[in-house]
Amino acid sequence: MDKLPFVEIKELNKSVSSCDSYQDIFSIVDLDGSLSIGEKRDLEEYSFPVRINAFLVVLILDGSADIKIDYITYKIEQNCFLTITPTHIIQAASVSKDFKAKMLVVDRSFLEECYSKFRSPSMNNYMQIWKSPYTVFAPKETFYLKMCFEQLREKINNQSHFFYKEVLQNSFIVFLLEMANILMGKKDGLVAVPIPSRKGELLNQFLQLLLVHYKEQHGVTFYAEKMFITSQYLSLVLKELTGRSANKWIDDALMVKAKILLKMPQTTVQQVADELNFSDQSTFGKFFKKHMGMSPMKYRKNS
Repeated sequence: MDKLPFVEIKELNKSVSSCDSYQDIFSIVDLDGSLSIGEKRDLEEYSFPVRINAFLVVLILDGSADIKIDYITYKIEQNCFLTITPTHIIQAASVSKDFKAKMLVVDRSFLEECYSKFRSPSMNNYMQIWKSPYTVFAPKETFYLKMCFEQLREKINNQSHFFYKEVLQNSFIVFLLEMANILMGKKDGLVAVPIPSRKGELLNQFLQLLLVHYKEQHGVTFYAEKMFITSQYLSLVLKELTGRSANKWIDDALMVKAKILLKMPQTTVQQVADELNFSDQSTFGKFFKKHMGMSPMKYRKNS
């Protein structure tokens, strides 16, 4: 896949059947497979690999779906539980009409702020569990966590509270601890995921760096030096594991953001070039046309 879209929280919130959100950085959403294409964002938007610029916690209540996480296919159905990070590559293959799920969507900034305030040994253990994206719950565990989702939804909607954000943060930590309690008590329910190899760890490290620095740093050397390896070896590892070079990953990240910015009518092409740290508008225009086959202005007109 040549282009790897990067879906932002605002875009994701628009594609679901129901959403209660705090500033588009912390949301409880309902997923419903019975909606027609006309009533929600086209499913084809997610039928190819994407990354979500958020942390997702998904509890499947009914129906089934086939999805790929990091190119591994999972059949998810009632009582399945998913934890997906921005470094995961996800792809929806099919969704049944009776599919229903609860999903918590958390921006990295919100998560990191909570984590810095409430960090503890139990939370460290939980973050290790989070590396396994797929778990099967017992029905009573599903029922209990569904109630936890609804309690969070109530906190989000109680905006008149004088300590609204603080209450929301504390409620989120309680949610995480309740979830961790279920996950850490499981043995058979956890689906075995191979321990990442050294190359797998390098891939994850590169993706995390890319999320933070792609706007300012367009060269492979920057990322390789941060990882204490050569540029050649970094590209070799990425090509082997993903089929795409380091340069391709960087270019794709820039293109996804460029297309998002160009869809904002109040943003000029020069401002997009500045935002993405290109030396001038002409350089950005050549870069964009090379990857899209059209100028930024033509893309904006056609969007």
